[in-house]
Amino acid sequence: MSGRVSPRVLDIMSRTKGWVRFIAVLMFVNFGLTVINNIVILNSSSRSFGDSDRVGQFIGLAVMLLLYLYPAVKLNSYASRIGALLQSGRAADLDAALNEHRAFWRYVGIVVIVLISIFIVFIFFTIAVTASRARF
Repeated sequence: MSGRVSPRVLDIMSRTKGWVRFIAVLMFVNFGLTVINNIVILNSSSRSFGDSDRVGQFIGLAVMLLLYLYPAVKLNSYASRIGALLQSGRAADLDAALNEHRAFWRYVGIVVIVLISIFIVFIFFTIAVTASRARF
């Protein structure tokens, strides 16, 4: 694809850029707060939680970190690519921006499929455990 992008597309992308950057920044803030939370958990000496509880919380929060970092980076890259598009107006920059957008949604789709799969397994496991304990 070569050439220039229409003014209408540039207008749409310029109105999209701010929202994309806003969500990316919120995701980075959440990432940072989760890191701080992990540090506090690791250094806490709470009597209400044992070491195994703290390790479990740490692992859960570490997974959240991994789930939040990649989409935040992709959204930030998308906003940056939109900025390059607005400067140049070239179709190649539109391609690059849309590729970042595609990568973000591909990741979100994969995470949703994995989570739905885990929920389904959990539901069947719960039904099986409940049925095995039932007295007829």
